[in-house]
Parts: sequence; C-alpha cells; structure tokens
Amino acid sequence: MSLDAGGMTQADEQEAIAQIVALARGRRMDEAAVAVRRAAARGAGGPVFAALAGAVEFHRGQFADAIPHLRFAHSAQPADNTVRANLAEALYRTGAGDAALALCEEDAARADRSLRLARIGGHLAQEAGEFARAAALYRIALDGDARDWSGWNNLGNALGALEDWDEAVSALRRAAALAPDSAPVRLNLGKTLIEAGRGEEGEALLRALVREFPQEAATHYAMFDVLRGAGDADGAHQAISTAARLAPDDAQIQADWGQHCAMMGLFDEVEAPLRKALAIDPSIAPAWVGLASLLERLNREDEIEPLRAEAVAHVDAASLSFIDALRHKRAHRYDEALAALEAAGEQTVTAGQRHHLRGVLLDRLGRYDEAFASFAAMNAEFATDPTDPRGRGARYRAEIEAGAALLTPAWRAGWGAFTPSRARPAPIFLLGFPRSGTTLLDTMLMAEPRVRVLEEAPIIAEIEAQLGGIAALPGLSADQIKEARALYFARAGELADLGPDSIVLDKHPMHLRHAPTIARLFPESRFILALRHPCDVVLSCWLTNFRLNNAMASFLDLEDAAALYEAAFGQWEKARALLDLPVGEVVYERLVEDKDAELRPLFDWLGLDWPDGGVDHREAARARGTVITASYAQVTEPIYQRAAGRWRHYQAHLAPVAARLAGWIERFGYGEGPQA
Repeated sequence: MSLDAGGMTQADEQEAIAQIVALARGRRMDEAAVAVRRAAARGAGGPVFAALAGAVEFHRGQFADAIPHLRFAHSAQPADNTVRANLAEALYRTGAGDAALALCEEDAARADRSLRLARIGGHLAQEAGEFARAAALYRIALDGDARDWSGWNNLGNALGALEDWDEAVSALRRAAALAPDSAPVRLNLGKTLIEAGRGEEGEALLRALVREFPQEAATHYAMFDVLRGAGDADGAHQAISTAARLAPDDAQIQADWGQHCAMMGLFDEVEAPLRKALAIDPSIAPAWVGLASLLERLNREDEIEPLRAEAVAHVDAASLSFIDALRHKRAHRYDEALAALEAAGEQTVTAGQRHHLRGVLLDRLGRYDEAFASFAAMNAEFATDPTDPRGRGARYRAEIEAGAALLTPAWRAGWGAFTPSRARPAPIFLLGFPRSGTTLLDTMLMAEPRVRVLEEAPIIAEIEAQLGGIAALPGLSADQIKEARALYFARAGELADLGPDSIVLDKHPMHLRHAPTIARLFPESRFILALRHPCDVVLSCWLTNFRLNNAMASFLDLEDAAALYEAAFGQWEKARALLDLPVGEVVYERLVEDKDAELRPLFDWLGLDWPDGGVDHREAARARGTVITASYAQVTEPIYQRAAGRWRHYQAHLAPVAARLAGWIERFGYGEGPQA
C-alpha cells in the first residue's frame, strides 16, 4: 500500500485518523485495522498515519505487518520514542534482534518514558553477550522504576557475567527483597554468591530453595552444580537424578545425569538419559561423546561406528575425532587413535580423561617416557579435586595400620566359639591388590554355573563398621555373628540371583584389610589371593583412571601407592598367620602363561567343577554384562602377556619406590625389581 497521502484531503485524513484512534481507544483493534486499510486505499499516508497504522497492527500482535508502517514513521520522525519502541519490539518479536538492538541507543532509552527501549535493549544486549551494554540499559530502566524486581534480577545476571560480583550480589539481593517468593531470583542469588566466593551463604540459600520448592527441577540442578564442584559425588548424584525426574524434557539435565552416572561408575544407568537427551536435542556434543565412551566401556565397540555415522550430522569435528580415537583404540590402530585424540583438542572431554587415554595409547606404542608424562599429568589433575584425595588416602592407610596393630595373640584369644550353619554354600573371598588380575580370575571362575560374582560390593566393609570394627570382633556373640551372616546373604541376594546351591564369589581387592572380619563371620570360607609382581600392580594402579574413593586416592602418587601396598599386605600377612587362613594363591604371570595349569588345582581345592572344554573367559565376560572395574576391556580379549613385566619399561620412574617394594618382591618369589 502507498504510505503517501494522495487522493484524500487533509481534513478527510484527519477525520480518518480520529476514527481509527477512537476505535483503538475502545479496544476495537480489528475494526481499527479495517479502517486503516480503507484509509490507506483512499490515499491516506504520511508519518502520523504510518505511526498510527503501525501501532494498530502492533497491538493486534501482527508485528510483521506493523514493521513497514513503523519503519516509515521512524525514518520521518526518529526522535519519536513511542514509534522507536514499537518498532524495536516488533523487530524483536519477529526475530530481528540485531535490528531491534540497534534502535535501543542509550540516549534514546533515557528519553523513553515507557522504559521499553531500555528493557528490550538490555535483554537483547544480554542475549548477544554484550553484558556491559546490557547493564547500562538495565540501570536506565531501573532509574525509571526502582521497584522492578525483574530488572534487578536481569542487572544482577549481567553484572555476574562481567564478574562484578559485589554489584551483582547487591542487585540480586534487591530483586529477592522485592520478590521474596520468586524461586528463580533466589536461585540466581544463590549461584552468584557461590561464584562470588561466598559459598557457605550461597549453598545455604540453595538448600533452603530445595526444601521450599522440592518440585522445581532448577533448584535441584543448581544444587547438583554446587555439590559436584565440592566433590560430593553422591550428593550430586541425588540432586541430578531428582532434577532429571522433574524435567524429563530438558536435554541438558538428561545429558548431565548420564555423564554423572558414568563418572560414578553406574554404567547401567548411563545410556538411557544420554539417548533421551540426544532425542530431544541432537546438538549436545558431550552426550554423543559420553555415549561412545560408554559403548567402549561396556565392550560394545561394534556399536561405536554406527553411532559416529549418526552423530556426524550434529556435532563438531573435535567431538567426532574423540569418538574416532575410541574406535581406533579398540581396533588396535594406536597411531590413528593418537592422531584422532590430538585432533579432538582440549575441550571435548575433561583434562584427566584426555591425559589418561593419551597415556594408554603412548604405552601401547612403546613410547613409555611420554606415556609416563601423560599419566603424571592425569594424576596431577585429579589431585586438585576439592575433596583432598591425597589427604583421604593418607587417612585410609593410617586406618589399615591401626587395624593391623590390633591383631595380636591376646586379641585372637578373645574370640568365642562359633559353629557356622551349613544351610548354604560358604562364600569364597577373592582378594589381592588392585590390578592383580582379580577381574580376569573371577571371570574365569564364572565358568562354574553355580558361581555368582559380587563385583567389589562393599558389604563386608559396611557390616564390619556396623559391628564396631576389628576391635569389636572378639566380643561378638554367636547370635550377633548369625545376624551379620544373614545380613550379608540378604544384601548379596539383592546384587546376584542366588539359588540354594549358588556359591557367592565375593571379589574385592581391598578385602585384604577385612580378612579378620571375614574369618570371624565365615570361618568355613576360603580365600583366593591374586598375586602379581608388586611393581606391576603399583605401576598399573598409578596409571589407571580410578574413581577416587578413599582407597583409590592413594594411586595419585607412586610413593603413596607403594605405601598402600605395604600397609595392605602387611595387615593381610599378619592376619593370615595369626588366624591360619585357608588361602589358595593364583599368580598372574603363571595364569597368563598357562591358565589351565594354574586354575585346575584351584577349582579342585574350592570344590568347583572344571567345565567341559576348559575355561573361556571371553565368552563369560561377554555374558556377564557390565564389568565395573578398570579391566573391562582386557577381560574380553585373548589372554595377553604384555602386562606381565610391564614395570621394566618404567624402571627409571619406579626407582623412588624400589626400596619400599623390595621386601615384597622377595617374599612373593619375584626375582628382580627396579634399582633404587
């Protein structure tokens, strides 16, 4: 339509304008729009008419139709802030944010008594990442309306993005005072307090929000960030699980839930939330990477290639490169895997994950000094965890030493008599220092159909703590022991399908420190001790990416790892002699050399049936499902001997712990070790 007055007299146009204004004031906007079109058809035009026509369409919500009128009116009268504000908002509503923001100049915003230019401009500037401009515009709006709680909230968020923490907190406190019932405002305040270094106050506020608004996913999600940052993995897991339940359609929350489950080692819980996140928003690259990592972790490497083919349309090249690194690693193409990992850059996964995978690949390529440097970088990264893992590791070792000090003949003499029930087969306890081949061994023992493996379940440790620790064992009554045994089998039954003749194989390397409790509760049980060269296990523990519980926290430093070896085996050897424990030893180096020769005597001693056709650990590993230990990939491979004697590649690096391990190397019959 023409915007120029043509066939109408000035008086006719003024009459038409008056009619349109009357209709608009009477909120008869559709009739006003019809009147605008009739007047335009008769030749009405000019800036005043264009401003009115634009205003009518604007208030009808027909923003695209309003824009041509408003552009004409604004070009003719740029100082008219009502027209400018209408145009800016119409452009914003139609997705033309850049053009809208250009209209929200600070001088115009100050002159706009409606405050719309300041508010729209602040929002658009914040969306564009222009936080200083956003803050300036929000301040203009608040100068005009100091009781606008949403304005104070927006200003606080913009100032937080600028890391102007004091001013951000001040603004958000104003918002919270004006809107005390607004969970989002208080949530922003809590998160900003934490960012400002006032963690105790911020965390207290977030916890209060969780109590007051238990059905708000955002509060639980914010609590997840706080607890994760503080190193409280269990608390963070509870928070993100709740948030995910409350926000099933939030792709980012679902993705974070899956990733956190992976970090926790809860591998059976990872896949569903990651796939759900990708179904909602396939552009979340970490979810693709996390899913590929899970498939590799679950020995479902054949599924990684189709996953990559699906991901290629959605993610960046760096994420695809990391997926490629996993593919090539599983195919033993280590040069290609390393090149892909380098192409993935530093932002695709955490620094610790990247250093670990790089170390593994360099080790496989025989570049041992470079591999050692990568593993050292991994452990240095993990050592910065806010839960002070090295301190926790030191306390754990001290607890073992304190337990060992209790093991005296006088302590043993205090044990009362106990006759175990024969209602079900006695558990077998498989122990040995981590990375001694316990997972390979329990997989082989699963070839006996009656065997049910408990894979590093903390049942014995929990029962020991409930009973009062090792010091309380002599004072236990027969009834207390019976109750503890019943509790053990009840918990075992929750983790494994136990029939009347099922034999529980309770595998946990650090049962080394709980042997006295096991012997007190299950005097009829037998122990399997997995042995491997002390240098190999200490080295392997140091270069493995464990979840840093109190036991594994000693593996961030080679000397701490060797100290834990010495403490754990010191207590074990003392308990073994004092309690005359029935122990069958399996030596890793002999196992990988000739598994049948090493295992047949063990099967006979345990009363297990040797399977027809021998032991196929790979078939058993595929059938067992998720393997939670760090040996997940090895148990599905043919038995290899590369891990036996691995320490020799790192002799120079092991020199600082040579003296501490020398006695154990001799005691367990290994002829040589590194030189101090």
